[in-house]
Amino acid sequence: MKKPSLPVSRKFYSEICDRIRFSFSLNRPSLIEEAISTVDSYITRGAEPAEYTDPSVLLMFSLLRPEIDKAIRRSQRAREISSRRKSEQPAAAPTGKDKAGKLTEDNGDTTPFESELTEPEEEERPILNRRMRRLIRQERKRAARQRIKPLQRC
Repeated sequence: MKKPSLPVSRKFYSEICDRIRFSFSLNRPSLIEEAISTVDSYITRGAEPAEYTDPSVLLMFSLLRPEIDKAIRRSQRAREISSRRKSEQPAAAPTGKDKAGKLTEDNGDTTPFESELTEPEEEERPILNRRMRRLIRQERKRAARQRIKPLQRC
């Protein structure tokens, strides 16, 4: 199913389809399409499987249903957070810089979160991945540690 607006992530959907294909390819390959279409209809429309559905497909669906529901809720929360972040982003941009390149101050009431977004240190700092942050943290710890035994020169 190649639909751009699935209520779950593409990764989750492809993983579920792969699991269905693998499971039914071992004993009943004729049920692969029926099982995938059952999951598709549940994901897109919330439709329950029909009464005449094969018992193997019903079993597979009942096992996967909690995972599907959880993925739908997770994707919905992620989309809400993303839309909130996008709606807040233009509001923070107008506080920008003046002609001299310095940050202008807002005299209005701002929450600490909004003021953190407009600090120049955070805007200029590059985004580091987890590995780099960990290396920096380890170097700081190493520098802060006092050596019990002084280093010997050879």
